[in-house]
Amino acid sequence: MASSVISEFSRIPTSRQSEFWNVPKIQHLRRLAETGSAVRLWTPLEELTRRPLDRVRFTGVGYDGKGGDLSGYAYSNANSAVDLAYGRISLTSPLYLGDMSYGALSGVANIAIARAADVTGVIAGTGEGGLHPDVAKCKRITVQWASARFGVDLKVLNTGMAIVLKIGQGAKPGMGGHLPGTKVTEPISLTRRIPVGRDAISPAPHHDIYSIEDLGQRIWALKEATGKPVFVKIGVTNYVSYIASGVARMGGDGIILDASGAGTGAAPSVVKDNVGLPIEIAVAAVDRALRIENLREGFSVIAAGRVSNAEDAAKLMALGADCASIGTACLICMGCLMVHKCHMGFCPTLLTNKTERDPKRLLSPEKATEWMVNLIRGWTEEFRLILDRLDLKTSKDLVGRKDLLQGFNLNGETAEILGVKAGNPRGSPTPLLDAESAFWTDELKQRLQEMAGTVGRAPREAVISSMGSVGPPFVDAPTRIADWIVSDGAQVTRPSIDPYREEIETACYLARGKIRLSTPVILGPFREEMPPKLIRALVRTASSMGTILYLEGRPPRELEKYARRIFVPGGIDDPAGGYVIAGDDWKERVHLQAGKRPLYLRLECSESSPTSAVDAALLDLDGVILDEDRDCAGRLELEVATSEVDAALRKVLREGLPLRTNFDVIAMGERVRLSSDVFKLCALGADAVGISTAATLAVGYEKEEDASSLDEEQIKDRLENLILATGREIKLLAGAAGVSSLFTTLVGNRELLRAVDMEPAVRRRLRIKPAGLG
Repeated sequence: MASSVISEFSRIPTSRQSEFWNVPKIQHLRRLAETGSAVRLWTPLEELTRRPLDRVRFTGVGYDGKGGDLSGYAYSNANSAVDLAYGRISLTSPLYLGDMSYGALSGVANIAIARAADVTGVIAGTGEGGLHPDVAKCKRITVQWASARFGVDLKVLNTGMAIVLKIGQGAKPGMGGHLPGTKVTEPISLTRRIPVGRDAISPAPHHDIYSIEDLGQRIWALKEATGKPVFVKIGVTNYVSYIASGVARMGGDGIILDASGAGTGAAPSVVKDNVGLPIEIAVAAVDRALRIENLREGFSVIAAGRVSNAEDAAKLMALGADCASIGTACLICMGCLMVHKCHMGFCPTLLTNKTERDPKRLLSPEKATEWMVNLIRGWTEEFRLILDRLDLKTSKDLVGRKDLLQGFNLNGETAEILGVKAGNPRGSPTPLLDAESAFWTDELKQRLQEMAGTVGRAPREAVISSMGSVGPPFVDAPTRIADWIVSDGAQVTRPSIDPYREEIETACYLARGKIRLSTPVILGPFREEMPPKLIRALVRTASSMGTILYLEGRPPRELEKYARRIFVPGGIDDPAGGYVIAGDDWKERVHLQAGKRPLYLRLECSESSPTSAVDAALLDLDGVILDEDRDCAGRLELEVATSEVDAALRKVLREGLPLRTNFDVIAMGERVRLSSDVFKLCALGADAVGISTAATLAVGYEKEEDASSLDEEQIKDRLENLILATGREIKLLAGAAGVSSLFTTLVGNRELLRAVDMEPAVRRRLRIKPAGLG
């Protein structure tokens, strides 16, 4: 039966979700695809986000906030051509069409991108997993050498203009590629040389690349085998400038910097939202490092990740890139609607649907190629007009011209990292959304309930999603300080750990080894006024999952057999608890409990927390519980309190050892959200982290009347699912960062963290480095 051919754009659906690729951005790309001509000069205000790149402008060009007036502009005579790889590759425009694999895309899109590169004289990446037969016929492509080597042999490597040695990607640094088994159909199986229906999960590291020197051997092996230029693609993480320097020294022809927010066919949401740095910070850092070391001339820097228009590309080139990579923009110009379901194989616009031999519906290859060719021509015309407005003759004249840029609403530290003038610096504290309705969004509740199995997908697993991140602080509004903190992705400078194939220890030990937690997650704080069946389910879950419950009140009598898994503040003589003391007179009551049970001091997060924690350690308590009480006057944010308490305990020595040794720091608050908060708080200094509102929302309990529709076993099952899924997501973050044991390697390891565009005063209190400064 003949396929139904799609050759027109679908209506853009309305969405309540925040989106980087918003409707105005989609409409602009569609106009380029339809006309092949310039539509505007500058990005209108309605398309701008909170990212630093959108708070940098070219000086003296007459921004009007509406896109710029093109009336009176003739075709530009500026030369947009660029040379890459020490002059071995020439492009008509500084565009690299991003690496998207056959399998992640359904075939027609791969063909259209490759053919458009041939027609327009740019270059197209092909992604991991071999080549579609029609893509292999194209000349202006690169072939990717990734960790799994799917579908790649010497014949494939000799196809095209260059080789891309993929170390990582922006959507999941420190992890390998992931193609769900539902999309591994017969054509994909043949191309990748893997079984039908089985997940294709590439190893996190290359198992023959564990150092810069190993990388150099692989670069030269590929060069000697093919005679082609070799680019190295990395996900942008903490040590990006060191890696770029190493690539240049080891003989690489260029580096593809794939940054946070970059698109993907499938990735764990927790990694996509919390690992990696923005492209503008990476480009500025890499360009600066290469120039200092006299390695910049001829070495190519390609910038990828949320490059949405010609102005973005121009600004990135002014910051130091030679060329911009676009991937999601290509899909949008071929009809993508940003429904974020690529990994499921049911794409409404047929770009990422399952690849079948005889599909019922098919995207028109001719129309898709036409759209792609027009996109490149229209984009290039807009870029040339920008060069005209900047009074520059060639693309090369723009590279590294940071003096043409000025920031606005940037703090001075971020402006310094970018190498631009701050302009109207942001001097107010980092703003946070505080209202409950803004904090616990529908999207956040949905994700928690997916982890618990309350709705949708198979529970107990990490949430998988596709396309770029829509998380805070640059798309969704930030609600915690943690939203400005990103974790590291281990690449080259140290190996990542594959969470799918290698063991990562998540257990932690409290009270000098008396209490073992299966993951650094505790349930709490909860109040005794909650429905009895919910309290019973919480207590039983704490017991079955190897964690503890922090309950503000006396547990029911029938649950006293679980007393060792319950922390109760106050009643020292209470047989069901007595683990926690609080109040101004706590020092006078310590001796009543000494030696009987593990004893903790509960502290509201405040400026006095570090001093009180030191006092508690000197009096031989087992630890402190930092409670982010939202009603406490003068409270500190939990992130700040955790870091300052940990640092204070490490400074004071007793018998030659820091007080922090064998003394626990537990952080908890009603607004601890997801596994990423737990991971970051542990890296800031917590041994374990409490979740409460997140747990009740996950099981479907939001208000009192919800209790009637839930039974105790159902609540317990969902809580167990949530803890298991949280543990798995923490393992993903740990593996990406190269952490094999949370208890011995993660706690207090702030070097794994970077602050992105955070207010410097807050960052200094957290004791973490700013992104882009090593």
